[in-house]
Amino acid sequence: MGLCQHQDCQKEALKLAEQVCAALKVRFTEHRRRVFEIIWQNHKALTAADIMQEMENKQPPITYRALEFLKDVGLVHYIVSLNAYVGCLHPKEGGHVGQMLICTKCRTVTELMPNSVLEGLDNEAHRVGFHPAQVHVEMLGLCDGCYGKA
Repeated sequence: MGLCQHQDCQKEALKLAEQVCAALKVRFTEHRRRVFEIIWQNHKALTAADIMQEMENKQPPITYRALEFLKDVGLVHYIVSLNAYVGCLHPKEGGHVGQMLICTKCRTVTELMPNSVLEGLDNEAHRVGFHPAQVHVEMLGLCDGCYGKA
């Protein structure tokens, strides 16, 4: 956690977001961009309320639509256990399974890339006649910084 130079991380995320939207032929409007930038201020999960506090234009319906758009095109992940959002580190992977390591103390989120464990889970689900519509893995615990303080 904190493995990147965050300003570079933010610039790269914005560049990839623009590329993803262009490839999908969807608009990356000013409001969507602003919500995206707020989410990428750090690697902490933010609730919709957190995001709206940062917005100049505090119109909940517009912010919720922007969040839904960003999630639908794969630019952010929704963290179910926190009811919050975090930027996707791999948006060009399109539709990949989010594997999140979530610090329950500071809310920092680290995204892992899909691996054979999840492929095995998917294969096993199909073997028993279950057809997953969505897979999202969240591991709760403490990051190194919070663990050292505990």
